[in-house]
Amino acid sequence: MRWLFWGILIIGLPLGALGAAYTILVPMAKESVAEFETAIARSPSNTVLYDRNGVPFYTLRGLENRIQVSGNHPAHSLRLSILAAEDSRFFQHLGIDPVRILGALWVNLRSGDYKQGASTLTQQMIKLMLLTPEKTLERKVREALLALALEQRLTKSQILENYLNTIYLGHGNYGVEQASQVYFNKSSSELTLSESSLLAGIIRRPEFYLKIPTNASAEGEFYPSEWLESARDRQLQVLGQLERLNWLPTEQIEVARQAPLSVRLPKSQGTGAYFAQQVVSEMQNTHQLPFVYGGGYRVYTTLDTELQRQAESTVVNNFSKKRKEQVALISIDPTSGEVRALVGGRDFRKSQFNRAVQAVRQPGSAIKPLVYALALEDGLSPASVWRDEPLNLEWEDEEGFMNLYAPGNYDGKFGLERELTGSTGVLYTADTMTLAKALEMSINTVAVQVLQQVDHKNFKEFAKKLQIEINPTVGLCAALGCAETSLLQLVAAYQPFLDEGRFWGPSFITKIEDNQGRVLYTRPTPTSTQVMSDWTAFQMRSMLNGAVLYGTGRNANWSGSSSDIGGKTGTTSEYRDAWFVGFVPGLVTGVWMGYDDNRPMLKITGGSIPARLWQEYMKTASKKFENFRPPDDPEHVLLPTCTINGDLADSTCPDVDLYPYRMNDPLLVGEPSTEAGLRETPISNWDTSRSNRIPLP
Repeated sequence: MRWLFWGILIIGLPLGALGAAYTILVPMAKESVAEFETAIARSPSNTVLYDRNGVPFYTLRGLENRIQVSGNHPAHSLRLSILAAEDSRFFQHLGIDPVRILGALWVNLRSGDYKQGASTLTQQMIKLMLLTPEKTLERKVREALLALALEQRLTKSQILENYLNTIYLGHGNYGVEQASQVYFNKSSSELTLSESSLLAGIIRRPEFYLKIPTNASAEGEFYPSEWLESARDRQLQVLGQLERLNWLPTEQIEVARQAPLSVRLPKSQGTGAYFAQQVVSEMQNTHQLPFVYGGGYRVYTTLDTELQRQAESTVVNNFSKKRKEQVALISIDPTSGEVRALVGGRDFRKSQFNRAVQAVRQPGSAIKPLVYALALEDGLSPASVWRDEPLNLEWEDEEGFMNLYAPGNYDGKFGLERELTGSTGVLYTADTMTLAKALEMSINTVAVQVLQQVDHKNFKEFAKKLQIEINPTVGLCAALGCAETSLLQLVAAYQPFLDEGRFWGPSFITKIEDNQGRVLYTRPTPTSTQVMSDWTAFQMRSMLNGAVLYGTGRNANWSGSSSDIGGKTGTTSEYRDAWFVGFVPGLVTGVWMGYDDNRPMLKITGGSIPARLWQEYMKTASKKFENFRPPDDPEHVLLPTCTINGDLADSTCPDVDLYPYRMNDPLLVGEPSTEAGLRETPISNWDTSRSNRIPLP
């Protein structure tokens, strides 16, 4: 009899507790049930995104992007497939399924991981319509109570009909009728068992199973077969479940197994799709807003529609269908951190992977300006002299071990092995050069020596202030961009050069309102962090100007461009990544180019296609900033400086450039220094206009 006692106790206690909870707590849930019924009855409005001028540019379609049908309208095979996939005991339980809960618990305990869920259709619908997405015990309890109470209010047929009309099936499509017409170009009443089982199979993760292809080869209306492999696997699981349940004849199921899949690609909305995707991500993850697509939110953003259209046009017009590389572009206001334009790939319809934000790649030499900025903060100047020679440098890692690093240059040459054309047109060779000249030519050996002098650990702390995290295990190769970062992070890190050394974190959203006009979020007044002095920022602008006028970034320049244009190229080993990041007054923009699978490109450098894309876009974009007044430059004078020895230039120097000096610089105070090569001509008589030494492309 003891076993009977314990059996009754083990079974009775949970059932008694459940009964008590049902009796006591369900009345407390009635208010929420009424709210649920209101949610079903109402017609939720679309979420609309507005640009910085308050003009709508993108609509996140919610339940309005559906076609309401009666519960009997969808094909019998579709209703059976959904029940088999999501809730085979739907007509037996009361809203929650204890049998399924115990089964899922057993599976999860055996696997040691979360492998199987136990939510019923009723619970899923409640979660979609009412509850926030967080996974907490409190929410699960409320979900269960609401499911129990709801099943007392609605019939099973009503619940199933509402489920079929509200379930999210990917890419902004709600309800089985809307999804059927988008993916199969037919009504849900006409779906075959093969199509029904696929649609039922994707419910749990629709945009995982029906990812938009990331390769440019998907040019047609339909998904390539290789992009349906995960969906196919899930479809076969649903068909297997139908067979186990004996709901359909085996012969019919076997025909569905053998049927080829033909799924149409959803169409893109157009302007600002990647930007909108980032806004949705922030609404869901940062602001924890439920039901973003159908919540009727009004979201005010930082987007400049004119710049966005120009950015998208530049990308589309410069890539033929034969080219398979991907590209990303992003523009940021350097005085606020507000993102003005974002292109995350060549075609959002074919690939929703946002390469401007989500992709982390090696930036190559595009990281060098950050290294040099820290060096200027430490007291170096554009005229500091360095030797370009083979190196074998030691550096200490995080564990205290010493490592050797022997960097080379892009052209495989050092110093005297390289013949250069000076500003005077004379050919010359030299194994020394100024810091500014090294940046202009993108000399790796100098960048690594500079990083060694400032210490790679200090550089990591400096980069952290710019929201770039560098792995602690990375050493001196950080000077050459071996540490991965995103285009968004890198472009944001160039901001301080244009705003007196201030850094603003990038932002996309300024305000969110609900469908009643209530303000849910207002961005706090932006604040900046002073990451470098205004003098360092000004010197960096001058150095990056030289890189565009005379150096590796010449393809980014154009006739009549602002004298304040500047930027830097970046190319990684084997041409896997090509970057150009630069600025005009009022706008910082970066372009990345490469393959998603990280395979090498055909000799594409940051100074080739990315620089030309940047030029085409910025040549038009810069017109918006013709009246932009940047911060006043620090008091200074531009003086002709020899790029070989860093001295103030005399007639013997074959290569001269104008470098900024403070008025109290030791070179300009007191008696002329013969060591510095100061000419006898008074400074006031010198020509301090920076001439174009090399013809523009």
